[in-house]
Amino acid sequence: WIATPLGWARDAFLGRRQVVLKVHRAILIEGHRDCYFVNVTNHSRDREVEVTHIWFECERRVHVLQRDRPLPKRLRPDETWETWLDVSLLPPAVRDDAFKLARARLSTDKVLKSERNMTVPDFGAVPGGPIGGV
Repeated sequence: WIATPLGWARDAFLGRRQVVLKVHRAILIEGHRDCYFVNVTNHSRDREVEVTHIWFECERRVHVLQRDRPLPKRLRPDETWETWLDVSLLPPAVRDDAFKLARARLSTDKVLKSERNMTVPDFGAVPGGPIGGV
């Protein structure tokens, strides 16, 4: 086997952190609250990532802080984790754009930008563990 620039590039790509940030809107069954759910998934093949902050980038940042989803959160490869923010906590003028306004900061100082999650099941659990304070 001979090392080539193409092989080095492939190895670098496969070993890098690949993290996706997605947002969807749904009703939190317990409490019947209308929320934006922010999902972070570590698609890295063999590297963990640590999420240190999550917020919505508005005129004034709206930080997402949930007692049941404390930060920082370390994600293993292929692990997904989710937190939420009540819709009422975002200014009405940005609610239609909320799907692309979420941000997550990793421990590497990288900031992820969100996209709308179009593949959410109609009903299900919130990844990350039980919800106790709803």
